[in-house]
Amino acid sequence: MDATQRNVALWTGILTAPIAWAIDLQLRFALVQYVCRNHAGWIMWFVTLIALIIAAFGAFCAWSGWGNDTPRVRFMAIGGMAISTMFALSIIAMAVPDLFLHACD
Repeated sequence: MDATQRNVALWTGILTAPIAWAIDLQLRFALVQYVCRNHAGWIMWFVTLIALIIAAFGAFCAWSGWGNDTPRVRFMAIGGMAISTMFALSIIAMAVPDLFLHACD
């Protein structure tokens, strides 16, 4: 992998999970009325699943730089995996209330 591809992979690993979290948050707010009117709670779970898959993709992209000996690349790889993990946990935390509450509550 050349330097440009590696940089794209590392930045993808750092930025993908926060963007997935932000999109998940916005979709949850935007879809509440639709889900309430149509009794389609599965939509919230689908949004969460897609956001988690995107965050996992970011972690995978960051992991690609793990074996490199360059300090910057290794730092970005570790940071990208940590950020992806943190935002994946945040996405899961946003889904926990769906276990107990319905969109109309």
